[in-house]
Amino acid sequence: MSDHLNAQAPGLATPHAHFHRPVTLTYLLVLQGLPAFGVLALGAPSYAMFNQPIPWMELSFAIGGVAFFLTYLANYGWRYRIMEALIAPATWLILHLAGKV
Repeated sequence: MSDHLNAQAPGLATPHAHFHRPVTLTYLLVLQGLPAFGVLALGAPSYAMFNQPIPWMELSFAIGGVAFFLTYLANYGWRYRIMEALIAPATWLILHLAGKV
């Protein structure tokens, strides 16, 4: 008995095939900027309304998580996902060690 579920027409890609998207610096900056603006726009006003200090460390991890998710949706490789996820927490750490945050 033939396995008709796995048979595909020639020339068609498999449904779970990974395709390589060209990586551009502009797109990587957008994938970092959108989560930064989104998390800050949604998170910071709630702390300001209740007159509480903004938890920058937690917000940087949230920005990294959203950037990781968007890079996953954009079908980038693991190294770009990890880089995008670590940019905001690394920026917070550098600013924290410098005494700016």
